Amino acid sequence: MRIENTPETPKLRILILCLLGLSCATFSAERVSRPTTTAIALTIAPQLDGVIKNDAAWMGATPMTDFWQVRPVEGKPASQRSEVYVGYTKSTLYIASGILVTDSRRESGLDETDSFQIILDTYRDKQNGLVFGTNPAGIEYDGQVTKGGTAAFGSGVGGFNLNWDTNWEVRTQITSEGWSLEMAIPFKSLRYGSQEIQTWGINFQRNIRRNNEIAYWAPLGLQHNLYRVSDAGSISGIKVPSQRNLKVTPYALGKSVTGGSQPSDTEYEFGLDVKYSLTPSLTMDVTYNTDFAQVEADELQVNLDRFSIFLPEQR
Repeated sequence: MRIENTPETPKLRILILCLLGLSCATFSAERVSRPTTTAIALTIAPQLDGVIKNDAAWMGATPMTDFWQVRPVEGKPASQRSEVYVGYTKSTLYIASGILVTDSRRESGLDETDSFQIILDTYRDKQNGLVFGTNPAGIEYDGQVTKGGTAAFGSGVGGFNLNWDTNWEVRTQITSEGWSLEMAIPFKSLRYGSQEIQTWGINFQRNIRRNNEIAYWAPLGLQHNLYRVSDAGSISGIKVPSQRNLKVTPYALGKSVTGGSQPSDTEYEFGLDVKYSLTPSLTMDVTYNTDFAQVEADELQVNLDRFSIFLPEQR
């Protein structure tokens, strides 16, 4: 077929492009529609045992239930129902969810087992976040996402830092109906802005291993994962305490040696570590007479190729 180069031809081309653009824009709008929810102000702290049913703390709370697959069928509702609750007390953020365990060591990967993960964008900058996860065995998995987790951590581009650890707890329970979990994350383990009532970015991931299924609360594209903070949903109404600005950790060591008629030989030393939050995003660390016995050593690795080994900084 031959199309003549007439004055009408450019108009025809423009019309076709507009229709294609409209179709793409409609699909994109559906994908970027972000879910929202509100945190529950708990009158009492939940009993941290992994059992949600009949726990007075969660009575009357409305859970989040809509999860969407990215695998095996992108955009399809999750094959199994998940219920997620998010609440808080004066000191702690609580997450509860009612939903082949291959590894139960801390920081073990969660890709090859049924698992549940959450990412918190506490500054809501849509770039950085904190990840907490577990599986039916109750492992504690946590890490830090920077700049959307798009490259190896430390490259200056962004990535995921599995060496980041903080204080939190999780308990799980396996029943005939499935499994459930409860997480308790103290506010002092997090960093956030100065507003009294805040809105954070948030997303949840559930892996259903026997179905090779991955599902998210805030829908993501097949090419993305939980670290895609810019496409997370949001949770509002979180009333946070003022952040703890000063933490002092002193230590003292002593040694006394006595042998026969020799006079006793006594040695002692002391020191301290000070952590002070200058701003919500800037913390100063000061140490005096560091106790190097508490410094984590690098993991021993044998290198048999021509590539250098990358050892994350432990100090």
